[in-house]
Amino acid sequence: MTLEELQALIQKATDNYTAIKSTNESLESKARKLEEKHSALMSKYEALEQQIKDGGGNSKEVQALTKTITELQDEISDVRSDVKAPSTAFDTKEVKAAVKNVVMESVGSFLKTKNNQIDFFEYVEDTATERCKTLNISSPETGGLAVAEVLARDVLDYYRTISPILQHIGRKTSMTRNYRQLILISYPGVAEGIEAVAGTVPAETSTQTYAEIKSKEFKLYASPRITNEALYGTDISVYSDLVQLLGEEIGIYLASQVLYGDGTDKNARGILSSNRVDITNLTGESFKPTLGAGSRDHDFYPVYPTGVSADTGTDDVARVNWLLTFMRKLPQRYRANAKLYMNENTLGVYEQIRDADNRPVFRLNYMEGEPRLNGKPVVIDDTLPDIAADSTFIIYGDLAAAYAINDGDIDQMLLDPYTKKGNLIVYTEKEMFEMAQRSDAILIGAATTNGPA
Repeated sequence: MTLEELQALIQKATDNYTAIKSTNESLESKARKLEEKHSALMSKYEALEQQIKDGGGNSKEVQALTKTITELQDEISDVRSDVKAPSTAFDTKEVKAAVKNVVMESVGSFLKTKNNQIDFFEYVEDTATERCKTLNISSPETGGLAVAEVLARDVLDYYRTISPILQHIGRKTSMTRNYRQLILISYPGVAEGIEAVAGTVPAETSTQTYAEIKSKEFKLYASPRITNEALYGTDISVYSDLVQLLGEEIGIYLASQVLYGDGTDKNARGILSSNRVDITNLTGESFKPTLGAGSRDHDFYPVYPTGVSADTGTDDVARVNWLLTFMRKLPQRYRANAKLYMNENTLGVYEQIRDADNRPVFRLNYMEGEPRLNGKPVVIDDTLPDIAADSTFIIYGDLAAAYAINDGDIDQMLLDPYTKKGNLIVYTEKEMFEMAQRSDAILIGAATTNGPA
């Protein structure tokens, strides 16, 4: 690539980035105003709900306010969905290659300073800005921001490949700190029609009701080491090492938080944690219905028990029947995007089931490189548990609709050349938000004798 070609491509990336940044800022401003309005309405809703619980209040006012809030939530979601990732500025392979050329120089230069007094992202932006100046790029500061975006995107792409579960959870761009959302928990009542008779007033039917769910912040960090020998390599190799090391550590930690975070302090409320799954015999929240009387807390996901401890059935017939029934328990509206999530050992259990003629009951077939069981795609993730006593070993449904995360406000990287002699430790800290979405969009299988009342 000639200097002129590099200059032209970096200029294109900078112009694209400027346009996207400008549009995003306008959308963010609009979203913030809507969210301020949403927060005020939610406070009013909570006050009215408390009045009704105390024996007063106006139920029709609550109904009208609920309608306004849900419409506002949809509007916020629509605005947020129009926000484009800055990395979309790099719209061709050539542009991406040119920008990565500059980011590799910046990252390599930063790591080789071994300076623990400067922030990584500021340094990369400044260094890339200087490089853009030498290329005579208009708005070189914006060019520096665009370059820093490349590393963030590359690390994101890499850590999502570490744990398949991370590729399937949702991303809710409207989610912020202490974000609140109303979800439907019961439908309007319907009564039999009556003849119009003078003096007869039809009885009022019940109205739909809603519950409130909230987001929670959690933090993750990574501290990979790069040896002094590796630092003397090319900018390309140093950059690749950093992306791989950060991607692996962040991916492993984030997958653990998404599945098992215990919700304490700065931990997520993981999908399979006690914050989301309660299989207490007879009274567990996860055994309660989604809608209607006695419905479960909507921060919890539904569980279908096997009825057998540490197994899915007492014999192969029972194991097959359990899986078929389990899959039919998922509401019809989520089945189009539904997938099965399990580890390799669990899949092996079903692969080994034989009929009376010793033929496999489930024959795995592959579409687009993905295994399918009973016609549905199977996502193999070895961070999911084995079949064991009371284990939640399988998930079925639309995971993106059930659980979502979003980036938070903190994204920091610092160098530590002192703690480990002969190595440079790259300390990274990141804040994220999480919340349940439609709790009935997935169904979890548990190898337990516990069950509903």
